Amino acid sequence: MSLPVLIVDDDAGVLFLHELMVRESGFSEDILTFNGARKALDYLEKQKDKISAGIIFLDINMPGMDGWKFLELLDESGQFERVFVVMVSSSVNRSDRDKAKSFPHVIDYIEKPLDFEACEKVKKLEAISNFFEDGIS
Repeated sequence: MSLPVLIVDDDAGVLFLHELMVRESGFSEDILTFNGARKALDYLEKQKDKISAGIIFLDINMPGMDGWKFLELLDESGQFERVFVVMVSSSVNRSDRDKAKSFPHVIDYIEKPLDFEACEKVKKLEAISNFFEDGIS
């Protein structure tokens, strides 16, 4: 079994690359991409009765709604207990990593770009490993 995946980033090239990595690593075939956090949040709200679990690869710095605001609103909704977030950012700032840890949905923080090894590492995280055969794939 694999988790449905949402990839949220304002850069079309990054969306393409990250989708390719998620698919090629065997992480998931159920992938949706969003070029803005608001679009992804709207999608989740519309699908809230259909989404039992999922993972979001989320950029931080985006125009309009950034990744931090997305996380705040996701937490406030209280409806997505089994939706897990991996922050994927070009920021190497320690304060961003620390801030990410303060959000209950965030299970990891990866520096861009997402690659095959990062996907494999995420599959083994305790919060989601049970969604993959024997915790690995």
